[in-house]
Amino acid sequence: MLAILFLLAVWADRSEPNRSFLGTYGVLILYAAGAAAIAAATWRNWWLDARLAAPMHAFDMAVFTAIIFSTNSATRPFFLFFVLPLLSAAVRWGWRETALTAVVLTAMFLGAGFLLGGTEGWQPERIVTRAGHLITLSLLLIWFGIHQHFSRLFFQPEDIDEGPDQVSNPLVRALGTTMAATGAANGALLIAPMGDEANEGIIITSGNSRSLTLGQPPVASAGASSFIFDISRDRLLTRRERGSFDFGTASSRVSMEEARSIHLSQGLAARVATDTQQGWLLLWNIPDLSCDFIDLGRELGRAAGAIIDRYALLQAIESSTAARTRLGLARDVHDSIVQFLAGAAFRVEAIKRSATAGGSVSQELDELKRLLVEEQGEIRGFLLALRRERELDLSEATAELKMLADRLGQQWSVECHVTAHGDGSTIPIRLQLDLHQLLREAVANAVRHGGANRVDVDLAVEDGELQMTVIDDGSGFTHASGSNVVEPRSLKERVERAHGSLHLTTRPGSTNILISVPLTGAAA
Repeated sequence: MLAILFLLAVWADRSEPNRSFLGTYGVLILYAAGAAAIAAATWRNWWLDARLAAPMHAFDMAVFTAIIFSTNSATRPFFLFFVLPLLSAAVRWGWRETALTAVVLTAMFLGAGFLLGGTEGWQPERIVTRAGHLITLSLLLIWFGIHQHFSRLFFQPEDIDEGPDQVSNPLVRALGTTMAATGAANGALLIAPMGDEANEGIIITSGNSRSLTLGQPPVASAGASSFIFDISRDRLLTRRERGSFDFGTASSRVSMEEARSIHLSQGLAARVATDTQQGWLLLWNIPDLSCDFIDLGRELGRAAGAIIDRYALLQAIESSTAARTRLGLARDVHDSIVQFLAGAAFRVEAIKRSATAGGSVSQELDELKRLLVEEQGEIRGFLLALRRERELDLSEATAELKMLADRLGQQWSVECHVTAHGDGSTIPIRLQLDLHQLLREAVANAVRHGGANRVDVDLAVEDGELQMTVIDDGSGFTHASGSNVVEPRSLKERVERAHGSLHLTTRPGSTNILISVPLTGAAA
């Protein structure tokens, strides 16, 4: 197309060419015809495309030189022809080839200017200016080549992965994604733990997926991480790190026996690696397969590995969440139902002693019944709160805690009072549930282990934290030996789960527990 445009430019500008009318037209016509023939021959032949890349690059520069000699070297329009070889080198190879091309073309341009100076008049300002433009353009394209080497990324896994809910098998998802990205009709993904041979996986043909087990790995592990191959012609093409092509035989990397067993023909192979697994991605029957797929293959391999890793991570998170949910539920049951039942047993024992002494127990039984009904309502409210997704005003949360404190006081035969500071503050629902369980556990511990008769609870919001202070008049927390304070385990676990802190000071006759839980910031 560039040659045709030049022909039109020469025809429109009668002042061009200067030196050889027929020669210039002849070069451009032959070049356009040759370029069309090369394009037709390599359109679907990646092997020939790679083989002719370097010779045709030299041919492009030779044509450029011929045009320089047949026209005014420092004027339009052929100066723009300099861009074609430079851009070709930058895209096809890398910055080294681009730099070499720039040096050769700049030397050609300056040389043509000196050679033509004797017949057309030496114009150093124009030629030096043009040469400066060429050098600037060359530096930009060299930078492009260097930057391309470090930032070559065709897509991100999240751009092509629709989510884990689409397909339950991560291998099917990874293979299907890469096939969709390349348009491949068939594909296989074989994966194994690190150090093992990857000869098992899945295969997708005609839109249907099935498990695949081969007698041996289809691809030898040693060698390039991405290459295109042709089994019938025993051809293999890859690219070195410097950007130049490397030609080889398909049989040197691909197991021909296994390839025939899955009807592998012409396609792309790419190494796949995850944190714990490694294997190969095979795609074949790809429309418009070209040399560019070598670089794309590396990205496809990384994307497939990222998708597999993502599923593994989601599975681990799901398992961890399920475990945390079980532990949390166990803790909640312990802090609510189990502690209430312990308190109820405490009351029953008191009623039993009263009955033995001949006293009337009817009123106490009615009171116990009332507490059971209230506890049932408390559990129902707990379940309803789990379904809410909003914040509570501190005053509202305090009112609920006061009602709970009254019931706990009657249940454990202890005075229990709740106060709060910080009007207008809000707390999350999840924290309100924790406060209920913390209060239950604190009162139960104070009575059962410390023999307390009074428990005072104070709530305050300061500096983005909710502070809960629990003070009782019991005997405190110590080891059996009488040394070293023992922090109540259930309270500590619940506070740590909320990313908070617990500070305990105790002595005979007084125990002070200070709990701080973040309401804002990363910890919250």
